Amino acid sequence: CLAPMTSCLGNDDEDDYTEWRDRNIEYINHCEQSTINGEPEYTKFAPLWAPGTYVLIKWHNDRSLTQNRLSPLDNSTVDVIYSLENIDSVMLDNSFSQTQYGDSIYRCKPYENVTGFWAGLTQMHIGDSVTMVMPYTAGYGATSYQSIEPYSTLVFNVKMVGIPAYELPD
Repeated sequence: CLAPMTSCLGNDDEDDYTEWRDRNIEYINHCEQSTINGEPEYTKFAPLWAPGTYVLIKWHNDRSLTQNRLSPLDNSTVDVIYSLENIDSVMLDNSFSQTQYGDSIYRCKPYENVTGFWAGLTQMHIGDSVTMVMPYTAGYGATSYQSIEPYSTLVFNVKMVGIPAYELPD
């Protein structure tokens, strides 16, 4: 699975990606300022454990219907269905071909993923469907990873299907 893996070290040549980086920064800034009927379209979540990092989350379901359902801890095992696109709506990865744990299910622990995906997963409840938009600093940073270019804002569409193993902190 491509996108949820942890970030690589090192940087690609910044000069080669200046325009791409600037477009990605502009996209995330637009999402931060986007409103619907005067209300922010996205909720900004900045985890305490990752200073300076944040993810924007847009819920596609009525959260009042899922608020009493289980929400994962960092070390819970979660089942999600996801797709990942860049800012140009190019599909970079998805869970649709995975069948080991069920149709299209990606099973992981939130902490096993890039910082933004990790942070976003821990804000969801079973049954939530969201779009997570994360700046490159919460994704793969200034490094390319497979088909993901350096400085890429990541746009995940995620459905929290279940939490088969809920772990308690040490």
